[in-house]
Amino acid sequence: MKKLKLSDWIVMGGLLVLLLLVIFQLVTHNHFRNDAGKWAQPSIDNKNIIKASGISMAGNTLIVDLSGQSQLINAKHLPADQILEKQNFKILHDHKGNIVLVSDDPSESARIWMLLSQMGIKDLYILTEN
Repeated sequence: MKKLKLSDWIVMGGLLVLLLLVIFQLVTHNHFRNDAGKWAQPSIDNKNIIKASGISMAGNTLIVDLSGQSQLINAKHLPADQILEKQNFKILHDHKGNIVLVSDDPSESARIWMLLSQMGIKDLYILTEN
């Protein structure tokens, strides 16, 4: 019987590690993915829509003006095209409480809501006039 060299053991160890990683990936393939149905459910049920009369400033509510055209006094202006910049995203991510998106263009608010929801921002709403 032939004795294995150190380089043979290193190659076999590397292959074993690779095999274990492949098996782990196959077994846990959905572990790091969002469930799209669960994520989109608030939008389907219109639970992500809020009217101006429904905004309670008693809690810790952050109103985000995406277009810069809002007449709301306490709104924080974060342009939609800059929402993912590090300092802007940090404001949203670190906020404890409701976040209400305001824009002149309802589709812009919806797009930003989808993007931020997918990125894990919770208690996120779209302000509507209707």
